[in-house]
Amino acid sequence: MQSTKRYGSDTSDVIVIGAAIVFPVAVVGAALVGGIATAVYDEAYPSGGRAEPRMQQSALVDCMARKGYKNMDPNVKVTHVAATQIAPPSPALKTGRDTYVAEQLAKGMNCSAVPRAVLEEKGPGFERYSVECSDGQTLALRCEFGNCSKEAAGGN
Repeated sequence: MQSTKRYGSDTSDVIVIGAAIVFPVAVVGAALVGGIATAVYDEAYPSGGRAEPRMQQSALVDCMARKGYKNMDPNVKVTHVAATQIAPPSPALKTGRDTYVAEQLAKGMNCSAVPRAVLEEKGPGFERYSVECSDGQTLALRCEFGNCSKEAAGGN
């Protein structure tokens, strides 16, 4: 029987085989990441250089205009157009403690699908409301401590 001389051990074999597996994967991964980064950069800057300063400045000013800032530099053109209001905002309706109850009563009386009760008068323990109905008439309501009813034609 002849003996052969061994060079190394099991540990060195594992290290060599592990490096042979990991190294190609790492090289392919690095090439893939580098390729994607290059493609993204080339897409963003087709000429190969930086973005044109005028385009950068215009994009910055447009972004700020969307946030409400006004451009004071006459050399920079703002391309963003703010949305215009069609009508001025309607004034806030006067409301009271029993506004919701009055609106629900008006809705129950088929006055309007979406009634809006306006507080006309307020006193100790009562509130008077008017509701514009869909047929053009005005409904007068009186609420006392959360109990609303249709007001008589002559008032209180």
